[in-house]
Amino acid sequence: MNYLFLILGGSGFIIAGGAGKWYGYTGTASVAGWLMAAGTIMLILALLRTTYYRSDTPWPGDSTEPRALRLKLLHYIKALICWFDGYKRTYAVAPGLYYTGDRYDPEKPLLVTSNYLLTVLVLVRRVRVFNARLLVIDTDGINVWCSASKGRFSNLEIFRQLVRYQELLLSKDRRLTLILPKFSLSGVDLMMLRQAYVRPVIGPLYAKDLPEYLANPPYRDNNDIVHFGFQSRLFTWLPGLGQFLGYCLALFLVLLGLQIFFGFAVPWNILAITALVATMYPLLFPYIPGDRFAAKGLWLGVFISLLLVPGVFVNAVQWADIPMTVLFIFATGLFSGLAYTGNSAVSNYSAVRKEIARFLPANVLLYVAALIAFIVTAVYS
Repeated sequence: MNYLFLILGGSGFIIAGGAGKWYGYTGTASVAGWLMAAGTIMLILALLRTTYYRSDTPWPGDSTEPRALRLKLLHYIKALICWFDGYKRTYAVAPGLYYTGDRYDPEKPLLVTSNYLLTVLVLVRRVRVFNARLLVIDTDGINVWCSASKGRFSNLEIFRQLVRYQELLLSKDRRLTLILPKFSLSGVDLMMLRQAYVRPVIGPLYAKDLPEYLANPPYRDNNDIVHFGFQSRLFTWLPGLGQFLGYCLALFLVLLGLQIFFGFAVPWNILAITALVATMYPLLFPYIPGDRFAAKGLWLGVFISLLLVPGVFVNAVQWADIPMTVLFIFATGLFSGLAYTGNSAVSNYSAVRKEIARFLPANVLLYVAALIAFIVTAVYS
């Protein structure tokens, strides 16, 4: 469905922009360049998605030889795409046994991880100086935390790879120690691993702590605090922005239809408003008033609405457009808050469900009210 939307939407924007640029259609002439640029980006994204990993794709599991894992330019390009399209399945690594040094050494630490490419890349960058071993399990191309909560980072997938490689994994003293990411514990049964003569060791929360952790055996980590600082929030910004602009482009298609068939002038400024909300919410998250995600979104709507005041006095914003614009700002701020419950590291599952159930109807009503205000303004202006 997303792929079809990108194809149809991208083609539609290019056609609409071309009509304004080369055929003098006044409805899109002023924004022809922006429409064509947006359409081109959408078509590029559609082309990229043909190369993405597809859910539950079977991996060839015949080889039982460990493989060297060397990071190349293509890995970094794919990782950048993973970041940009972070809330979709993007690229995955074939499950198996890997090593980061010059040769495979059964005495080196064995870390278990998911097969989401960005997770593997971050891990390899941190541990490659240790000639570490990586046991990449099949998590359907999902990161450690999310795959554990979905039941994909599990004993079943760990045992599947342990059986595949068997003797290669044992150290000289015939012991098998697995270093598990702490974020995987919701999906792993440690007692079951011990009963299978596997010694599970809990690794640190963050990959950046692995060098110090591995350099000081026996491996122990006592840090259970999840930090959600500026760097983490910045990491969620670009995927969130892409996500929101995708929704906004879908809205544009509706408004463009109203313009073509009824002659309504499309309020192109909602694209800038969406980008502003999608940027300010994650970056300013801890500083926005309110304890709930939705409340923060509404407060952000207040702040951005106040920015319209100077625009009114310098005639950059028309009085007639104020009701629709303010309603859209509040609706997008609230939607941003509800969406960020799944994009942040500080949400609680049960609390999030209650919050979405409580505020989603209000969010829908705000968008409907904004659309009605737009139509009324267009009819009577």
